[in-house]
Amino acid sequence: MILASTLGVILATVAAFLVLILLLVALLLFTKEKLSPSGPVTITINGERKIEVASGGTLLSTLGNQKVFLPSACGGGGTCIQCECHVLEGGGEALPTETPHFTRKELQHGARLACQVKVKQNMSIQIPEEIFGIKKWEATVVRNYNVASFIKEFVVEIPEDM
Repeated sequence: MILASTLGVILATVAAFLVLILLLVALLLFTKEKLSPSGPVTITINGERKIEVASGGTLLSTLGNQKVFLPSACGGGGTCIQCECHVLEGGGEALPTETPHFTRKELQHGARLACQVKVKQNMSIQIPEEIFGIKKWEATVVRNYNVASFIKEFVVEIPEDM
């Protein structure tokens, strides 16, 4: 008798937690659907080139998917400042991860880190023309040797047909 009532309480508790979790997941999915941007947006680069992309990713990864490769030694962590661009329209406010890297004047003129800017709406950006000459190469790592703390000797082999 006690075993049956204990088992009933355990099953009722598990069922209640499952229902609660399902309700919370449904609430999160509904909120994401309503608040997150979706659909294609247009990014105008240097006032000339227009690309239509899906919203939601970072500007750095979105441009990379379109074969516009901004340098980023930190891999999008916001620390190397190599992916600097100027967002003229549609980028929102600079994030706290970006503001230490720029002066107030630079921020007023739209200086941003592409790895920190989320693509949420149509944007107009300015990047240096030499960026369009950057190409993506695939290579084989021959050696990756630690010379000293924070210094690596990184040797790659590029295929003959490139």
